Amino acid sequence: MDLKKGPFNDKQAEKLQDALSGLDSGQLQWLSGYFSGIIQNAPAVSATPQQQNTAAPQAAASTPQKLHILFGSHTGNSEGLAENLATLAKEKGIETEVSDMASFKGRNLKKIDNLAVIVSTHGLGEPPVQAEDLYNFIHSKKAPDLSHMKFSVLALGDSSYVDFCQTGKDFDIALEKLGAQRIGPRQDCDVDYEEDAEAWQDSFLNALAQSSSQGAEAEAPVEVAVPKAAAKFSRKNPFEATILEKIELNGRGSSKETIHLELDLEGSGLTYEPGDALGVYGANSEYLIGEVLKATKLSGNEQVETHQGKKNLLEALTYDYELTPLSKLSITKYAELTESKKLKEILSDNKEIQDYLLGRDVLDLIQEEPYELKPDELISVLRKNTPRMYSIASSQQAVEDEVHLLVSVVRYEAFGRNKEGHCSTTLADRLKVDDKVKVFVDKNSRFKLPQDPEVPVIMVGPGTGVAPFRAFMQHKEVAENKGKSWLFFGDRNFRTDFLYQTEWQQYLNEGVLTKADVAFSRDQEEKQYVQHRMLENGKELYDWLEQGAHFYVCGDATSMAKDVDNALREIIQQQGGVTPEKAEEYIKYLQVSKRYQTDIY
Repeated sequence: MDLKKGPFNDKQAEKLQDALSGLDSGQLQWLSGYFSGIIQNAPAVSATPQQQNTAAPQAAASTPQKLHILFGSHTGNSEGLAENLATLAKEKGIETEVSDMASFKGRNLKKIDNLAVIVSTHGLGEPPVQAEDLYNFIHSKKAPDLSHMKFSVLALGDSSYVDFCQTGKDFDIALEKLGAQRIGPRQDCDVDYEEDAEAWQDSFLNALAQSSSQGAEAEAPVEVAVPKAAAKFSRKNPFEATILEKIELNGRGSSKETIHLELDLEGSGLTYEPGDALGVYGANSEYLIGEVLKATKLSGNEQVETHQGKKNLLEALTYDYELTPLSKLSITKYAELTESKKLKEILSDNKEIQDYLLGRDVLDLIQEEPYELKPDELISVLRKNTPRMYSIASSQQAVEDEVHLLVSVVRYEAFGRNKEGHCSTTLADRLKVDDKVKVFVDKNSRFKLPQDPEVPVIMVGPGTGVAPFRAFMQHKEVAENKGKSWLFFGDRNFRTDFLYQTEWQQYLNEGVLTKADVAFSRDQEEKQYVQHRMLENGKELYDWLEQGAHFYVCGDATSMAKDVDNALREIIQQQGGVTPEKAEEYIKYLQVSKRYQTDIY
């Protein structure tokens, strides 16, 4: 046996080698156990100065430099992922700091060596309000040289929009242009972001460790153990809730179709707060599936490999993939398969893509650009079935094991066919009372009542945008919250479309709701909307803001939310007697201090 000297001096090593020579394997094994017992009972011995000096550089080399995580969030998903990444990094001994882009100073980027950016895309390819200042800074001439920095980007978005994950893409490109080195590829996440986000966290932490050291320990893969959600049911594992009630709220003759749903959560362990959303999974209609199969000359009995495992094509088309709406990603994949010049030309111009997508579904695409699709090719073109997020219209403190939704049913005619919303018509047409629907709670940390119950709240929610404010009122009533509240509600006609009218009147009578102003656009020749009511009450609204009121908007992002925002800016200018620039500062202050919150879609 050739005994290495190890921690022994020459004399000790010689004696030990003499003692061990000639022993068989059984004797050596017995000695191993004997020495193990001695070690367990021996007092701890400090390392020698020589050993300490040797160990220190190794420890430093295997631990990456400080990691800074920046998040820009609209509903709180980016914030949650940032906190999760920080937890995982700290478990690996990495010093970590997490910052909201809203409060982060752009000039401090030059102090950061390792950066993770987690950001969502808001509206039509725009950064969330909280990320606007930093976004503008890194695209300005004031942005510093970042050649010392290593970074990676996790982008959140919705592939049904043309500008999918655009904010994340913009951050990725801008940081690279400023000289920063990408140590992991950008990950673009769709609505069902969990798996992709976990994979990015894993690869990013590995890349960070490897970039910080060339030692063998640093090169070993980092096993990321993602903390499990406390709830048994989640986006990945939705709960099958029973439909308890389904009531159409619009009166006879209305041009709209809005339903109130009450679902049973008993036994799920799911909890929610006012301002949260409920994710709901829909299914494609039998008619649309049949027409797609007819157009592709497939039977539906073919076996296909799906993201949910192997199953027949009919089942996959029913529950696992979407046939409406059509997305840019589907067009891109179909153009690659068919080598269609027409589709490639459309894809080269964002305006043309938006025009083409409007009103079309997968069946339109297949009929307009025929191609003999194989079953797996058809699946590869389709978007995975993604949940629709509905603002919860109830407070769990009031309804306990129930959750209430307010759903506008989407139906329209386009390109010679009657079309329908994927999830809204599942709830309206294909599911009845006592049927089950797959759901999960989607927390929204950026749309919450003030912590101080005495703080006034102003709520602007036309149409189904009024849903979370019903939850607010239920919560205030149960909690006996006496803080002032003001609702601005609008819809088409007073007689047929005043959603939850009797409830609002009751809240007013009880004093739970302090004030309500309504606008019904079709009841007079000149259309009136919620922003008109705001302007009419400009002085009082501004007084409420000056008293510390929180301002909430829920509903359509494309027009209503912008009109409301413009009206609010006009009120601040007029009533505050300030310039447009000062009004902009006032708005920014409200947003950053979480007093101006939006839940828009």
